[in-house]
Amino acid sequence: MRALAGSNATDLDDLVQVAAEQVFNKLPFFEGRSDLVTWIYAVCYRVLLKQRRWYRRWSLRFRLEQEGDPVVVDESLPSAHVELQERARRLEAGLARLSERHRAVVVLHDLEELSVAEVALIVDSNELTVRSRLRDGRKQLRAWLSSDGAVAQGGQHELTSP
Repeated sequence: MRALAGSNATDLDDLVQVAAEQVFNKLPFFEGRSDLVTWIYAVCYRVLLKQRRWYRRWSLRFRLEQEGDPVVVDESLPSAHVELQERARRLEAGLARLSERHRAVVVLHDLEELSVAEVALIVDSNELTVRSRLRDGRKQLRAWLSSDGAVAQGGQHELTSP
């Protein structure tokens, strides 16, 4: 859920709790047509989309000013580790800039190492749509990361098509 929602999601605990509750309640109805992990990811994805839709409707009525959480850096760590942490933080920021649909397929395929077919089941789309979202999400992420000097200097992982 952290990867799908983004690590700076303020309601991450609530999302996990709702998803866990739904998994627990719907587990007797699991038919085994897919892998259990794929089914759980699908539940998490639907919970996230439902919460995001609710929040968009709610935020149209109420405007709240949100501030980003300050980044805490442990000074005792070696500089290489600190740099790696910073690059990871920037990657998370880049993922957060993607739309929910693009972020979901990039995270599920590239970070969670699920197949395109499994991702298609999770996000309830066909494989061609998943491949298209994956290509576009990677392209957007690559463009943002290459324009970010902190990430570009440290060397990038190759973002390639499936």
